[in-house]
Amino acid sequence: MGKSPIGWQALVSAALVLALAATGQPASAAPLERVALTVDAAEPGGRLPADFVGLSYEMRELYTGGFDARRGNLVQLFRTLGRSSNLRISGNTLDRDTLWVPDGAQPPQPLPEWVQSIVMPADIRRLDTFLAATGWRTEIGINVGRWDAALGADQARAMFSILGRRLIAAECGNEPDQWVSRGYRPAGYAYADYLKDWRACADAIGDDRIAGPDAASPTSSWAASLARDERARLKMLMIHHYSLAPDGTLAGLLSPQTRTKQLNAVTPNLTAANTVGLPLRIDETNSAFGGGVPGVSDVYGSALWGLDYSLQMAKAGVAGINLHGGLGVCGAPLWNGRFQRYTPVCAANQADEQARIYKAMPLYYGLWMATRLGPGTFLPVTLSTDRNVTGYAVRGDDGRTRLVVVQKEETSTAPVRLDITVGGPDRGAEILRLTGSTLGGQDVAIQGAQVDRRGQLRPGRADRAYVRAGVLNVNLAGGSAVLITLDKAGHRNA
Repeated sequence: MGKSPIGWQALVSAALVLALAATGQPASAAPLERVALTVDAAEPGGRLPADFVGLSYEMRELYTGGFDARRGNLVQLFRTLGRSSNLRISGNTLDRDTLWVPDGAQPPQPLPEWVQSIVMPADIRRLDTFLAATGWRTEIGINVGRWDAALGADQARAMFSILGRRLIAAECGNEPDQWVSRGYRPAGYAYADYLKDWRACADAIGDDRIAGPDAASPTSSWAASLARDERARLKMLMIHHYSLAPDGTLAGLLSPQTRTKQLNAVTPNLTAANTVGLPLRIDETNSAFGGGVPGVSDVYGSALWGLDYSLQMAKAGVAGINLHGGLGVCGAPLWNGRFQRYTPVCAANQADEQARIYKAMPLYYGLWMATRLGPGTFLPVTLSTDRNVTGYAVRGDDGRTRLVVVQKEETSTAPVRLDITVGGPDRGAEILRLTGSTLGGQDVAIQGAQVDRRGQLRPGRADRAYVRAGVLNVNLAGGSAVLITLDKAGHRNA
């Protein structure tokens, strides 16, 4: 059946409105609310390292054959996210159910009832090939919750020998501040007891590339105490942080209140690390502990949160973050009936899982945007608005200044007009936009493009804008983000 002329005009009009919203342009002539953002290029701040945004996985992923460079698209997904980043492998399955078996040895028969995963040097060799193909480096945990000195020492020797400089550090156990509740230690187990366990692990490793304590709580005093007591043998201080509890909401995740709580939670241990000159890495983090929340951790809003959270932590001085995830089927339990809905990549179905073909979840897109801001040096940003908008600026090592502005309100809210004062000569700028139809939906794109089945992301042609008299004007749609790259002085054209 043909469409009437009036119906066709309505469809065209609706399509135009959607297209304008996706690019951040106003759908009517009504004046936009103006948001003033000023970049202070004269007062550079701290570093945004190339490996700041990393990923975190359970030890079981080595046992199940994950990180195989010969199969699937995971190598390309890692390369797309960043050509030089950080992979942490540990998690709850490390101390709870992973047994290390040396080369030439056989697993005990019968296996201890707690063992569900067996990791061997062959798994480390497979990981080494994967890291070589991606350009990433790693930290890997050693089971201290169920400590065996001989096995711990053998694992350390194998990892350092096989991985070489690709191994940043070995981690002695995972979340020791929760070992009592998990049955690994008796009631009354405290930091002084843990320090003895940590030192036994460190002695067995026999190398100064050791990280810890991987405390479950970002405010745990165990991290600050370990930094004080073992500064000489620590490569970096590590803590965990999740922004929400399992009953958290999407509105709560994106709220200014949560943003404030995130920074407050990590500040004490960040201060402790800075005091003794150690880098602090949040080596396990994501939106909500317990595997994430459906409709919160796995939707477009998580991309905006992940982008803002990454840059908030980096600007505060955190050395890096690792977003936790798993390599199973999207929305399905990955192990022990547990979900990991916050995972940045997962398989669309069981066939893809078998083929090691994974797709990018919304969070991945936010992390991709964050990696494109650096590496470089943060520049102070002053933002004047009562809208839920945040902004960051970095002077890149390549000499170009980049900005990210994130609008974490509903996509149905009116766009804003960014008046960005950057100073300097007149010049052009390229703009990439992170967009989705609704905060609670799963469709997400960067400049209209999505990660393809090969694991590649090829954003569409960047929008162009111009700095005139030191000011750049950009429209920003509700529930979206922009990555702005300023041309070098004297270049106005694409």
